[in-house]
This record gives sequence, C-alpha cells and structure tokens, in this order.
Amino acid sequence: MKSRKYDIIVFGASGFTGKLVCEYFFKSNDAKNITWAIAGRNENKLKEISKEYNVDYFLADSFDLDSLNHICSLSKLIISTVGPYMIYGENLIYSCIENSTHYLDITGEPQFVTNMHKKYRYKAINNKSIVIHCCGFESIPADIGVNETLKHFNDDNIDITFYLKTKGSISGGTWASFLNSISKPESLAMKRMKNTTKKQISKQKVFYSKRFNKWVLTFPVIDKYIVYKSINSLNKFKNVRFTQYVIQKSFFRMLILVKSIFLISIISKINVAKNYLLSLLPSGKGPSFDIRNNSWFDITIVGKSKNKTTTTVIKGGDPGYGETSKFISETALSIILNFDQLLANKGILTPMECTGDILTQRLKKSGILVETRIEDD
Repeated sequence: MKSRKYDIIVFGASGFTGKLVCEYFFKSNDAKNITWAIAGRNENKLKEISKEYNVDYFLADSFDLDSLNHICSLSKLIISTVGPYMIYGENLIYSCIENSTHYLDITGEPQFVTNMHKKYRYKAINNKSIVIHCCGFESIPADIGVNETLKHFNDDNIDITFYLKTKGSISGGTWASFLNSISKPESLAMKRMKNTTKKQISKQKVFYSKRFNKWVLTFPVIDKYIVYKSINSLNKFKNVRFTQYVIQKSFFRMLILVKSIFLISIISKINVAKNYLLSLLPSGKGPSFDIRNNSWFDITIVGKSKNKTTTTVIKGGDPGYGETSKFISETALSIILNFDQLLANKGILTPMECTGDILTQRLKKSGILVETRIEDD
C-alpha cells in the first residue's frame, strides 16, 4: 500500500455511528498500531472528538470534491458513516478511487450499491482501490455466516436459510436511509437477482417455524445481493439458494409490521410526508447507552444438501450501532494490518471476497460468537 500520513480517516465522525467507531478505535489494542484521524462538516463537534481521542481532524463536505480529495490524499482508507448514501455517498467513492484510497461504508441501500458497482467497478480495479459496502449489521453477519456454512459442503445443490432474532433500536441516520431506500424504485441488478432466485426455488414468505415455535417473515434486504456475490467469487458451488427470515414475537405483531412497512413505502414517496417522517427521528440522534446495552442479535443459519445439514450460530450485542461500529472497524483493521493476507486487494468487493477468514477471526476475538456444527441425520 502507498505511504500516507494516516492509515484511516473516519468521515462522519460527529454523527451517531461515527462517534461509536471513534470510541472503538480508541479502545482497540490493534488500533494502537495505526494512525487515524477524523473528518466531517461540524467543526465544533469535531474539535471535541479530536480532543477526547487525541486525533487530528479535517473539515470535509460530501458535496465539496476538493475537501474530499484532500482527506483521500492523506489516508490509506476512509470509513464513511454518512448516509443516506444515495444522497451523500457517491462523491466520496469517486474521490477515494481517484486517489487510490480504500473505502468502507455501512449502507443498506440496494440501489446505491448496485449503481456504484456498475459505474466504478473497473476503475476501482485499475486504481487498486478497495471499495466495500455494507460493512455493518447489513451485511457482515450474513456474509460471514454463509461463508462458514459453505466450508462444510462440497455439493452443488445447497439450501441456506437465515433466521434472525433481535432486539434493538435505530438512529436518525438509519431511519433516513430506510426512508430513502424504500421510496426509491429497485435497481435493475436487484430485480435480476430476485428473478434468478425465484427461478431457483419457491420459498414461503410467511410460515410457522417448528424449529423456533414462532412465526417467521421473509425480509428483502441487501444481504442477499452481498451473499450471492461472495458465493460467486468462490467459483466452487452451483445452485446455492439463500433465504432470510425474521423471527416474529407473534402473528399479530407480524401483521402490524407488514402493514406499517407497506404504509410507509407508500407515503414516503410523497415529499411532504417523507420530510415529516424524517423529522420524527432527526439525523445524529440515536438510542441511549442503556438501550444499546440491552440490545442483542441471535442468528441461526441452516445449511442443507442431499447428504448433510449444518447449523451456524452468530450472536452479539447491539446490532445497529455497537456491533455495527465493531464490524466496520475490524474490516478496516483487516485491510490495514493484514493487507498481504487479503483474498482480493482491489475492486468493488464484498467483506468476504476481500477479507475471508481474517475478518471472521478478528470478530471472534472481539466478542462475536460464530459457531458451526454438523447435525445428525
């Protein structure tokens, strides 16, 4: 990697998740071996963070290319926690690639991810820049879990089913990204992926799971796109089918959730209504420490082939913020500290395409439970 003044700059450091990333680096033993700095728009807040963690700060704006080029020229890698990424993300990706700087984000916006891949995948390779989207709860657990599951198979026809049970809350930034994503039409890439999946296998969208004694509901998020991209990069498996479900507390609550999402998807297309919804949870606001400290996630991933069944369990704390800041920070540390061991070191990649077992082992050491067992026939 090129020599730069900083290994990592956290862009959006004064935002809710950005502050947690800074806190994570400050407390991390591995981060003591790197040089990091912060950047953003609010100088007063940046000064406070800079003083608290004894790091340099830079003023940068998502719509000011000169300021973005400046921070990209100084750092090997930029972490962006500034969303919605459809609004604020592209200029930074452009600047990172132009400066041969690596880029990570925590977007869950399908249209943004597929658009950036279409526009910049070749230039990222040519400029030797790593670009990895979805380095938060979307989509690190799914990407790692499927990768761990597939280690136990050599078959061509594998069903992988992902079940999520979680307790948590959201921040203003996440709420804004959700509204922006749900109000936009699907990208062509996501539509093609869904059509391909439908041809492979017809899955129930809602059913009562005897395994969990709960109702489960399928959910269409970016994870599926990331997982399939990682699987395809292995050039090993044919006919891997991946489906995700959220475990519901009750059938009644599930109905409320479905109706709420449907209603929000309709009214968020109206600008006045969308602005009102955004005002309900402004960007920069998020759940308190007590709420985050009592939040958790529990994922069960069942892999099945003709001859074998496996179960992979992934567990952690607060999925939206505490663990998301951990996920993206450890991905960044994997690139900076383990660059020579990366599976791929240029292009627009998924977390597993780039880091493989390096990231999995780092997360295990940092308190994320990842276990796989082979079930009895």
